[in-house]
Amino acid sequence: MGCGFHKTGKEVPSPIRFKLKTKELTITPGTFIKLSHDNKIKHYKEIKHIGSGSFSDVLLCEHLPTKTLRALKIVHKKSLCIYQKSTTCMLKEIQILRILDHPNIIKCFEIFEDERHYYLSTEYCSGGDLFQEISKMPVFTEAKASNIIFQLLSALNYCHEKGIIHRDLKPENILLIDKTNILTIKIADFGSSCIVSSKSRIRGCFGSSYYLAPEVFEHSYNEKCDIWSVGIMMYILLIGTPPYKGKDNDSIIKEILKCPFEISKENTYGISDMSFDLLKSLLKLNPDDRISANEAIMHPWIINNRNHKGENLKLTLKRLKNFSNHSKLKEAVHIYLASQVVSYEDIKEIRRIFQTLDKDGNGKITRQELLEEYMKVMEFTKAQKIVERIIDDIDQDNDGNIDYTEFLACCREGMKKESEENLILAFNLFDLDGNGVITVDEIRSVLENGQIADEKVWFGLLQEADSNGDGLIDLDEFIKFMRAVNM
Repeated sequence: MGCGFHKTGKEVPSPIRFKLKTKELTITPGTFIKLSHDNKIKHYKEIKHIGSGSFSDVLLCEHLPTKTLRALKIVHKKSLCIYQKSTTCMLKEIQILRILDHPNIIKCFEIFEDERHYYLSTEYCSGGDLFQEISKMPVFTEAKASNIIFQLLSALNYCHEKGIIHRDLKPENILLIDKTNILTIKIADFGSSCIVSSKSRIRGCFGSSYYLAPEVFEHSYNEKCDIWSVGIMMYILLIGTPPYKGKDNDSIIKEILKCPFEISKENTYGISDMSFDLLKSLLKLNPDDRISANEAIMHPWIINNRNHKGENLKLTLKRLKNFSNHSKLKEAVHIYLASQVVSYEDIKEIRRIFQTLDKDGNGKITRQELLEEYMKVMEFTKAQKIVERIIDDIDQDNDGNIDYTEFLACCREGMKKESEENLILAFNLFDLDGNGVITVDEIRSVLENGQIADEKVWFGLLQEADSNGDGLIDLDEFIKFMRAVNM
């Protein structure tokens, strides 16, 4: 069975009424993730094999251009099922990874293919997976469990708002960034995921049997199947035992069909009333009665255990207030570096502050959330003007919010001068033919991402850095441009 969904009516493409102006260009991390037909495997030095699935292998590699560790997922084309392909026969996981930008979702760096394989280069999480952590610590404290569940729900809230259903949530697909006591997670493996419209129902039984929602075995289901999976993981974290007694897939599935798991005081002995209440809401047998990710984030058990402290929050708000951007090209470079080059250590504190400001946990900072912070130190009218200017300067994809990588790019730019090594990597991104200069056609090729813009836009971006007016940007011009202070 494929990942199908039902539509009503026929979609008619909207005519192109106008060409975009510079300010209207959309720049996201996905702008820099294109399916390349050039085999870039020579850029990767294998270190070790770290995992296998039914249709893929995962290698730990050194990415030679950036000298960083990456996980390289090698997907065997001949093993793919129909549900894993888009309508254009492209790997559906590629389509999904290009639009995800959340602190608790694995980052994708580049995607390429040859005749037999797709190659997905993603960040490497050295802490292993949540299953390994559960094995070491059979019972988590409620505070630690709540921290993990919040991160999961935040990522799911973000995905579900975009119509993305993961369908294979389990501890093995929840990766830990490092081995520190603070468990920072990343959801990985979107190989079974699909994109649906808001009221669509999907079919197909995917995932590990322990975590499958009962309705998955019926005729159709929706994004609430992910919520059930979170509920089962929360149960295991708090209780220390799985919900079913079966030892193999067939016996577990029989249990689910005959007597699906229900929360009771007897099988949750020793946990708090608040955690019991959330578990009941996550594990409602009827998906229509089951809580959404957005609602679950606001549950008292989550809110009471969230750490909203931010030692550098005031400094960050000051940097945002003073931030000024008049260059689309410069911001595109900073978004590329923030999403593709900088290490977790470099952005760890900024990431924590982002999640502090993101009070509703939807993976973006809204006008209202930012306004509330500035109103703590100034009157409403002044705060409102500052917030409008900040969003106007930082919001590179024009969605009216500050997305995760937009926030990283802005804060990093205000913190320190970019290294020459990183700027050379960014220059090489645009210098597609490797001849030592960037042309207007190369800028268009890297940034257009299907957008139709006026020709003046691309020439204008080149002219921002072309100090000698020869119609080209060399490396010296590029570095001077990137290090010039915005006025």
